[in-house]
Amino acid sequence: MPDLPLAEKIHTDSDKHVSFKTLIAEFGGGYTQRAPDGLNSKVDSFSIIWPGLSLADKDAVVAVLDSVGAWGVLSWQPPTEAAIKKFTIDPESGYSISYVAKRFTISTRLIQVFDL
Repeated sequence: MPDLPLAEKIHTDSDKHVSFKTLIAEFGGGYTQRAPDGLNSKVDSFSIIWPGLSLADKDAVVAVLDSVGAWGVLSWQPPTEAAIKKFTIDPESGYSISYVAKRFTISTRLIQVFDL
């Protein structure tokens, strides 16, 4: 499991989103019951950005992201988090690269996973 590349160059304004996996049972008369779905029902996701990368740095980040794709797992310790967590790349958004003034910016969304 590779580490997230160039973690020290990730923009500090990256966004964190917390979601909850929930089981919902609907009964007649408008009654419902809700419960956590599994042991790890709280899931973190991060939208992260590597701004102003050189060509070599861009190639290093892209090589790792391409090798992991949306099926592999990356390890990363997000800012303000006490522990290293496991993430996969969001399969719907992948990653994007922009090129401005001879510098590259890469952005992606990581979703926390709990596999062994």
